[in-house]
Amino acid sequence: MNRGLYLKLAWTGIKKNKQLYYPYLLSGTVMIMVFYILAFLAASDMVHNLRGGEAMTTLIICGEVLIGLFSVPFLFYTSASLMRKRKKEFGLYNILGMNKGNILVSLLWETVITYGIVFLTGIFFGVLFSKIAELGLVNIMEEEINYHVYIEWKAIFTAFFLYAGIYFLIFLNIMRQIQQNNPIELLHSQAVGEKPPKSRWVLAAAGAVLTAGAYVWAVRIENPREALMQLMLIAGVVVIGTYLLFVAGSVFLCGWLKKRKSYYYQTAHFVTVSSLSYRMKRNGASLASICILATMILVALVGVSGFYTGVDDIIENHYPYDMGVLIETREAKEGEESQAYRARMEELLKETGARVSETVEVHAVGLDAPLEDGVLDLGVDIYKNAPQEGNVNEWNQYLEDYICVRILSLEDYNRICHASEELGDNEVLLAGGKRSGEARSIRNWDGREYTVKKIVKQMPKLSAFALYGSYSDMMMDYMVLVVPDLDRLWGSFDASAWSSKNQVLRFWEYDVRFAEDRDRQLAVGDACEQWLRELSEEEEAPGCTYYTKAAKWARMKSLAGGVLFLALAISVVFVFVATLIMYYKQISEGYEDQRQFSIMRKIGMTRKEIRRSINSQMLTVFCLPLVMAGIHLIFALPGIYQVLRASVLDNRPLLIRVAGISFALFAAAYGLVYLLTTRTYFKIVNREVRE
Repeated sequence: MNRGLYLKLAWTGIKKNKQLYYPYLLSGTVMIMVFYILAFLAASDMVHNLRGGEAMTTLIICGEVLIGLFSVPFLFYTSASLMRKRKKEFGLYNILGMNKGNILVSLLWETVITYGIVFLTGIFFGVLFSKIAELGLVNIMEEEINYHVYIEWKAIFTAFFLYAGIYFLIFLNIMRQIQQNNPIELLHSQAVGEKPPKSRWVLAAAGAVLTAGAYVWAVRIENPREALMQLMLIAGVVVIGTYLLFVAGSVFLCGWLKKRKSYYYQTAHFVTVSSLSYRMKRNGASLASICILATMILVALVGVSGFYTGVDDIIENHYPYDMGVLIETREAKEGEESQAYRARMEELLKETGARVSETVEVHAVGLDAPLEDGVLDLGVDIYKNAPQEGNVNEWNQYLEDYICVRILSLEDYNRICHASEELGDNEVLLAGGKRSGEARSIRNWDGREYTVKKIVKQMPKLSAFALYGSYSDMMMDYMVLVVPDLDRLWGSFDASAWSSKNQVLRFWEYDVRFAEDRDRQLAVGDACEQWLRELSEEEEAPGCTYYTKAAKWARMKSLAGGVLFLALAISVVFVFVATLIMYYKQISEGYEDQRQFSIMRKIGMTRKEIRRSINSQMLTVFCLPLVMAGIHLIFALPGIYQVLRASVLDNRPLLIRVAGISFALFAAAYGLVYLLTTRTYFKIVNREVRE
C-alpha cells in the first residue's frame, strides 16, 4: 500500500467518526492552549514586575506543571474511549485483507494528523488569549498596562515537544491494543464487557490505606511554613488512592448491588447495575478523574477565596495602626536618641499636614530564649550551639525549642492596654504564648530570677509585637514579658560577654492613627520612607522599618486579586475538562447502549421506564465523584487553614463559610452539567429505540 492510500484512510477514519473525534480534538486543543497561556504568563516580564510578581510567577509555573501532568491521563482517557468505538472498524479492515501493520501505519497517520490539528489550533488560540489573560491579570492588580503583543517561542517549543511525547505514548498504547487482539475479538469488542481486575482486593486495600493515610496527614499539619508543600505531596497520594478506590470500588459496588435482590431485580436498577458491570473499569477511571478535578477546583477556590476575602483581617491583625515606625536603638529607655526620633516624626507629620487622631511611643526589647523546667532563661545565647548558616531545616528544628520574647515595661503596658496591673520588684507578667502556663519564673542575664505573678490575657497592641510576633509564631512560640522597670532589667546586660551575633533587639516604636483617607496616608508614608532612607545611609545606621496600612492594604489586595484571577482561570479550565469528560463519556456510552435499549424496547420496556433507568444510572454514577470530592475537601481544610496562617490569616470560621459556599456553587454547576449530559445520553439512546 502506498503512502497516499494510508493518508486517505487516516483522513477518512477521522471524518467518519467526527462525532467522537470532535471532543477528542477539542480536549487536546484546550490542554495545549492552557499550557501555552500559563507558560506565556510564567515568562512574562510584565507579570514578573508586578507587586508580588515572584510569588505569582512561581504559582503560574506550578499551574503549568499541573496542566502538563494532568494532560497525560486526560488525553489517554479520551483516546481510549475513541479507540474502543473503532475496534470493530479495525477488525473489519483486518478481515478484508489489511494486516495489523497496515492498520498501525494508518493509525500512525491519524495520530500525526490529530496532533497537527490540536497543536496548531491550541497554539493559535493560546496566542490569541494569552495577551488577554496578561491584560486581565495586570488590570486586576491596577498596574500599568502594556498592549505590546508578542509570541513566547520558548513556550511553543516546550508545548510542541511535551505534547508530541504524549501523543506518541498514546499511539504506542493503541498499537499494544491492536497487537493483542485478533480480528474476531476486534470485530466483537463492543459487545464484550470488561473483566474485573484480578487484584481488586489488593487495589481496594491500597486505595483505602493511601486515602486514609492522606486524610490523617492532612489533619495533622501544624506548621504553616511547610503546609503548602505537604498539601502538594498529600494531593499526589490522594490522586493515586482515589483512582484505586474508584477502579476497585466499582467492582465491589456492582457485586454488592447484584446480591441485593430486592434492589437488583427492578426494571430501572437492573439496567443500571448491568451497565455499570459492562464497563466497570472505565467507569472507575473516568469517575476518579472527575472526582480529582472537582477536588482540585474546590481546594483552589476555597484557599484563594479565603485569602481574598480575608485580606482585611490580615491587614488589621498584622498592622494595628495606620502607620508604624520601628528603629533599633542602643537604649532601653527614653534618651537623646529616641527624643531626636520623636522630634523628627512630629516635624514630618506637621510638614505633610497629616491629621493625627492618636500617637503611641514605646521602648521594648526582643530576644529568643528557652523555656525549661518552668524557667524562661533570658541569659542563654541562641547562637552558641546553633546549626551552620544556610541549613534551613536544622535551623527550623533548632528554633522550635526557643520562644520569641518581647519585653515591655509595666508603665507602657498599662498605658497601651488601659490596664492597672501592679508588680513587685521581683515579679513579672506574661501575655500570650501556648507555653506561657509552663513558666513559673524568669532568669535574667545576671542570674537573678523573677517570679511570674500571673498570665494576662490582654496583648499590647503594638506594631513590633504584631509584625515580629506573627512571623515568629510560625517558627516558635511567642510571649510578651512585662517587667516593673525595663531599664533596671536591661542594665545588667553585658554585651561584651555575648556572641558577636547579638540576638538582643532594642527598639523604639512610634505608631500613628490618622483621621484621613488612604491616599493621604500614602503621602505621609512616602515622606517617612525618605527620612528612614536618609537615616539608614548614615554611619552606624540603626536597623529601621516602617509601614503604612494603606500601602500594605493596596499591595495585599492586588496580590490577592491576582492570585484569585489565576485560580479562577485554572478552575474554569478544570470545569471545562470535567464537563468534557462527562459529555464524552455520555456520547461514547450512549452509542454503545443503543442496541441494548433497543432490545429492551422491543421486549416491552416503555419510554418512561427507559428514562427512569437512565436517571438511576446517571445519579448512581455522577453522585459518587461529587460526594468523594466533598469528603476530600473536608479533610483538606486543616491544611488550607495552615497555608492561610502563613499569610497571617487566622480565621477558621471564615474558611468554613467560604468552603460551604464554594461547594454549594460547584454542586449547582455540577448538577447542571449532569442534566445536560443525561439529556444528550437519552437522545442518543432513544434515537435507536425509535428505529
